Amino acid sequence: MKVFVIRHGESENNLNKLWTGWQDAELTAKGIEDAKKAGEYLRGISFDKIYSSDLKRAQDTAKNAIPNCIYETNMSLREVNIGSIAGTPLASIPMEQKDNISLVGYTEFGGESKGEFEKRVSDFMKELEKSDYENIAVFSHAGWLRKFLNLVLQTYIPAKHLCCNNCVIGVFEYIGGKWKLHSWINML
Repeated sequence: MKVFVIRHGESENNLNKLWTGWQDAELTAKGIEDAKKAGEYLRGISFDKIYSSDLKRAQDTAKNAIPNCIYETNMSLREVNIGSIAGTPLASIPMEQKDNISLVGYTEFGGESKGEFEKRVSDFMKELEKSDYENIAVFSHAGWLRKFLNLVLQTYIPAKHLCCNNCVIGVFEYIGGKWKLHSWINML
């Protein structure tokens, strides 16, 4: 089985350098174009199943990348819950505090702990493992995609060391009971 995890296109919050998390944010015109470019890469792949986060930016990316697609929304595919900092400027959190957040999560802001988020992503992966699909598309978010990658590689790669542009496509394989990274494609 191959799983294509696609980060959503540029959102208004991305453009304005705001924390987003579970806050809904519209795609920008560039975000829509980015989604269409990702769709060009995905063209010709026959997906047995398409999932999307229930947040609008992921759903709109799916609709623009694969026009007329039928997808199933799933709250498990949401970005990490960052709590009360959603909608605030990224620069409002000092770098040392950001480093601590990456280790423990967002509980100090009323959001998810690192363990809660990891379990949510891991549980979705376990559901995928039970399927008999050949190709699956998953439209989600940067934090979710990075967590998926870290679980597959069984290591931690800090976000600052991984280029995860809008509409990046992470392609993973599940073969013989093992997950593998197949490709990491930054469209931009």
